[in-house]
Amino acid sequence: MNKSLMWMLAAGCVAGSFATDARIVSMGRHDAFFMDEVSIFRNPANISIYPNMVYGSIGYYMPDSTRDNTNTQFSAMGKSNRDPVDPFWGATVSYCVDNGTDGANQYPMISFGAMFNRRDEMMDYFTPGNSKYLGGESDTILQPLGKVDLLLGYVMKNGGMIGIGAYGALNKQEINSRLLKSAIYRGNIGVNWPVAKSMDLELSVGGGTITAYGAEYGNTGHSNTKYADKDYFGRIEGRLFSALPNINGDFVPHIRVDVLELSRNKVTQVDLAAGIGFNLNIDKGFFWSGLEFLYGTKDYNGEQSNESIGAKISFGIEKNIWTDWLVLRTGGQKKVLFIKDGPSNYRMEENASDNGLDDDFLGIGFGLNIDNRLRVDFVVAEDIFYTLTNLVSAPQHHLFNRVSATYSF
Repeated sequence: MNKSLMWMLAAGCVAGSFATDARIVSMGRHDAFFMDEVSIFRNPANISIYPNMVYGSIGYYMPDSTRDNTNTQFSAMGKSNRDPVDPFWGATVSYCVDNGTDGANQYPMISFGAMFNRRDEMMDYFTPGNSKYLGGESDTILQPLGKVDLLLGYVMKNGGMIGIGAYGALNKQEINSRLLKSAIYRGNIGVNWPVAKSMDLELSVGGGTITAYGAEYGNTGHSNTKYADKDYFGRIEGRLFSALPNINGDFVPHIRVDVLELSRNKVTQVDLAAGIGFNLNIDKGFFWSGLEFLYGTKDYNGEQSNESIGAKISFGIEKNIWTDWLVLRTGGQKKVLFIKDGPSNYRMEENASDNGLDDDFLGIGFGLNIDNRLRVDFVVAEDIFYTLTNLVSAPQHHLFNRVSATYSF
């Protein structure tokens, strides 16, 4: 395959695979079985698939009972306007190292990227109210600041892609000679390699450390506590995109292993997700579905005290309606786990069906596509179809809970 043809195929892939975080949340909740630009943070080699792009989000919006006061008699007076949390923005820039004599050869190509204020999933361990929070209700753990992603990718002449990425955030504060400190440092490397004429193998390996020195409230006052001290975490992930010309899509096996170690209480956690899925281009739209096996263990103080096994089935669909610039989306996931707590206790657990968070049962949204350059995606509040008339009769908490956009230049 000559270089110009390879580039045209890659350009066609890009046109159909741009996917902001809002698109993913509204179309199945995760992206294990289709390609999108959010994957550059897990596999930096994929940055080369999305050259010369600005990407950002104005944030994530959820009702807050402490400020909405929706249970009061005069709920409209109790509500307050506020900004969404965790907005971010950044860009990728690419440069063709050798254009050749006719300017048609796009490879080799080098790409750089930087994203600012993106919330990494490890931030959950520093967020009060989150199930992963390292502290208790009365504990103080600083939120890491200065969140930044740095990415570097390179495409070889044969179309093989390699990349490296780094993420960092840090916060320090000293109160009455007690040091409060929090930090996240992450690095990863990845490849996206054509292993056959119609197959691309994607592999990534990453890991890092988290640190959390906090203030724990006790009977004798505040004491400095090390919730985490350069404790490590890691991830290995792989998937194979095998083209299926008969359905105009891909068959995608996927596997991911996550490891976390926390020195406090000697916690060791391992999570495995492995499954198969497919995606296909439909008339003026896109569909994907997948089934995953889930397994996890969590040990405390050197003894296994928690083991889980289960499965997750997911789907997502989008379709242009009326015009090429408007697309509607929906998707969902169902996850069921059987959890064994200790030697004699067990329980079952499933993902929430109606809490409005990113991992609940169902999502819905829409997108705007202007000239295949500017794409703006919205996640719609799931109660909008039941409360829309209240926009006239009374104030509502929100219409959308996430808005993201990309611009290709």
